[in-house]
Amino acid sequence: MSVDVPVDTESHSGAPSHGAHGLEVYPLPGRCGVRAAGDVNAATRPVWSEILDQLVRQGEGLVHLDMSQVTFIDVAGVTDLAMAAQSLRGGRRIVVQQPPPHVPRVLELFWPGLGGIEVAQ
Repeated sequence: MSVDVPVDTESHSGAPSHGAHGLEVYPLPGRCGVRAAGDVNAATRPVWSEILDQLVRQGEGLVHLDMSQVTFIDVAGVTDLAMAAQSLRGGRRIVVQQPPPHVPRVLELFWPGLGGIEVAQ
């Protein structure tokens, strides 16, 4: 495991570190975080939850979550993301990059003013 990539990986070649029924997660080289690709739904939620758990537990400062290749995320997946952000301490936050359009709306609707998360379009 690389210090700057807080996700268990089988290799450091850029290969996906986890995959399940249409969700793949890749480490972000040079910074703390991952790039997710595919769908976050009932079938992939265990992997999604595990990844968010690892991101929260490991690393310091900003946690980057590139969602530019996420094609769908259900409300339960957004809930997991909000809960992960709420569990961060010491001024840490999750920077969510290019999530599907409904993610910021769901976050604002159910968790207005959530300080542990920043959405970057």
